[in-house]
Amino acid sequence: MSSSRDLIPFMFLSCLFAFVSDVGSQEALSVEKMVELALAQNADLIAARQRLAEAEGLLRQAGLRPNPSIDITVGNGDILNSDGERAFEFGYSHTFELGGKRSRRVEAAQKTYELVGSEIANRERLLASEVRIKYAEALAAIEKLKNADELFKLTSQTFDLAKARAQAGEAAPLEQGLLQVELNRISSDRMLFAAQVEQALLQARLLAGLPLDNKLQLSGTLERAVPAPDLDWAIRTAFTKRPDLAAARINEEVAEAGVRLALAGRSPDLVLRGGYAHAQAGFDQLGFSGASLVPLRDKDNILTAGISIVLPLSNRNQGNIAAARARKREAELARAALERTVRQEIMSAYQRLTAAQGALRVFDAGVIGQSRENLRIVRGAYELGELRMLDVINEQRRLIEIQRSYVDLLREAHVAAVEFERAAGVSGERR
Repeated sequence: MSSSRDLIPFMFLSCLFAFVSDVGSQEALSVEKMVELALAQNADLIAARQRLAEAEGLLRQAGLRPNPSIDITVGNGDILNSDGERAFEFGYSHTFELGGKRSRRVEAAQKTYELVGSEIANRERLLASEVRIKYAEALAAIEKLKNADELFKLTSQTFDLAKARAQAGEAAPLEQGLLQVELNRISSDRMLFAAQVEQALLQARLLAGLPLDNKLQLSGTLERAVPAPDLDWAIRTAFTKRPDLAAARINEEVAEAGVRLALAGRSPDLVLRGGYAHAQAGFDQLGFSGASLVPLRDKDNILTAGISIVLPLSNRNQGNIAAARARKREAELARAALERTVRQEIMSAYQRLTAAQGALRVFDAGVIGQSRENLRIVRGAYELGELRMLDVINEQRRLIEIQRSYVDLLREAHVAAVEFERAAGVSGERR
């Protein structure tokens, strides 16, 4: 019968060795470094930041004044046999915006720029929290893989003992067969956990903007203290620091600025015009020029000035004003709805975190340690021939389930803490 080490496929051993070797050669990244990389390199966030450049350009455009215009006209009567009539006209017109349109336009564009900044800050908040969650999930997968490796080594030792006892006639071959099945099951778990580790690291690399084929090593651990949540503090902090709430408030200001801009649009613009015209014409009659008879010609130089203004009779921008007021009301209702949602998010995250912490306290009371001790005692009793191999396997499986449950609880506590901090608007900070 083959040894226990032959039970794992060669390909899996090769991949696992390459994975460990490559990761070990890389500098380990902390969760804070991962967040920093994500905020600097995440492709979606970089694309979203272009909206800020767009808003800045629109703000610059809003402050520009209308361009003046020049009109030049030349007329030649020779083409139409008009006795050599000539005409040249030059006109200049300048539009003056009335009703404070320019200042209202700049105000609306400035508020829009601030709104985009708050929306990007909110995306950064959500991205940082997502990185922390993926980091915790990766740590949990790594921890499960370590537990499986440890259990595999332990089971291999038991398998070797059972094999030796079966060969010496001190134990039934069934025990060796049971352990071989158990080793194969643990080997399958190891392959599954190794795939979960790689998947979690791949997601972390994607969020951090790292090359997807780069190996990644994490320096954190799930064994860290999670502070007790404070519900009242979280609600107060969220209403002060959450950028999506700030964006909702700024959106109200944007809508209010839009109303003022629409009201300013009721005032017509004033257009001032000035011009110069030179005209000359010839006649059939002759006249004296000194002692000579020459055709009579008439020349005129004319200066003109005037104003143009639209009469606001039927169109006083009523439709745009009504639409702007509707947008303002919509912004007010959206902000109020978001405030209620924020409260609900904080309360839900608070309940999730306190539940996870309560479950962890039960485990910390000695579940893991006692389960390990139980397995040690059962193994010792089996080696002395007092218990069956099936008892060892059952106790071992119980330990596996407890270890996985503990890792899942640690991950749950981490994720719940991140979501509580995210709901409070203090991602990564501590009270």
